[in-house]
Amino acid sequence: MTDDCNMYVQTVDSNVNFSTAVSDVIGALQNILRSQATIADLGNSTATIPSHNHHALLTLKGRSLNAILTERQQQLDTLKAVMESIQNIHGQLVEEKNKVIESINLHERLGSSALSRLPTEILSHIFVYCLPEDEYLSPASRLAPILLTRICRRWREVVVGMPRLWCSLRLEVQHDDWQRRVFCYEAWLKRTLGQPLSLALHLYGNGTRQAQSLLQPHIHQISSLYIDFHGVDEPAFSFNFFPALQELSIVGHTAAIAQSISQLPSTLTSLKFPGMWWFDLELLASFAPMWAQLTEVEIYVDKQDAFIRLLQLCPNLSSLKTGIVVSQIQPLEPFTHPTLESLHLCGRAWIFGNPLSGVFNTLSLPNLRSLDVWNTSMWPHEEFKGFLAQSERSLENLNFGAVAITTEEQRAEYVALMPFLKVVVDPNLV
Repeated sequence: MTDDCNMYVQTVDSNVNFSTAVSDVIGALQNILRSQATIADLGNSTATIPSHNHHALLTLKGRSLNAILTERQQQLDTLKAVMESIQNIHGQLVEEKNKVIESINLHERLGSSALSRLPTEILSHIFVYCLPEDEYLSPASRLAPILLTRICRRWREVVVGMPRLWCSLRLEVQHDDWQRRVFCYEAWLKRTLGQPLSLALHLYGNGTRQAQSLLQPHIHQISSLYIDFHGVDEPAFSFNFFPALQELSIVGHTAAIAQSISQLPSTLTSLKFPGMWWFDLELLASFAPMWAQLTEVEIYVDKQDAFIRLLQLCPNLSSLKTGIVVSQIQPLEPFTHPTLESLHLCGRAWIFGNPLSGVFNTLSLPNLRSLDVWNTSMWPHEEFKGFLAQSERSLENLNFGAVAITTEEQRAEYVALMPFLKVVVDPNLV
């Protein structure tokens, strides 16, 4: 197995059907050749039978002549089919030969072209643009950067020596063919050359220990981690395993994971729980020690007081994506957050009550630059106007997304209060 190894993601072999057809033809030919002895026996026997012995002609070696003729006709039909298949295979072979010749000519031209003589710095920039747009790269043989290692020797040397091309990886820990996966992942990780690594880790079954064993030599590189615990019953996982972690996204959390949140390293500044509803106030407080270090958070809470409490726990927060399920009867205490610049706020569409009602009367966000609102069928228009009036004209972008019900007249009032405010309605915003 080569160093770049084809990786574990295999493509369908285009030669499978062709090989099967060849095997079928060979088998048919062997069957026909085995039948030649019978045909020879028939010829020898008929040569010694007198022409007047009609009974002997009709019964040859215990077989009727009609049966023999039927068998021979079947053999003849098979032989014709085999000959036709051979002609088709010959045509395919010619076509494949032409493709190989074309590939050889292409690579020979490439070797002598101006592209191959480009400085390494220029090639490096080109290779970066060849990467897939996915946030995390899969080690697939038909995609960059693996594909780039197979063009020519010089390209391979440049690509293998560029850690930037290898510092993003989607790693799946499954039981099927794990040893092959380990070999491929290790080859990929070695090419990061100690640079910061963004990792998407998908765990299945009891794969936590396997992942830790594989990643142990690289734990000081992993600065960004997306981890999916779906399908893991009891993840024996401690986040202090990643001492250099700066960004963490968790999907499929359990109580055991929530308890380990407080063990996060002091380097962490971004914590996200994408798509997970809802955290209550008690759970938020259970891992309070690490909130103060965070500048970016995505977390969905159950009530308004949990939302306010979250802001209190994160005094250095600059970006927050959150949502509120239900409103509260008792009024909230006014609160000012001095550093929050971006707020992505979700309500709860088509339910009784208005989860956002009272929030804008409570909050003061003097440094807020961007506000996104979606998934709220009830919008506290008058309350929001009061919020804008006391916002010291800091807000620059106001975006209403999916199921955010506002009118054109309401949005015009917001611009009247803040002439430089950009208001956008985007149904795709979530």
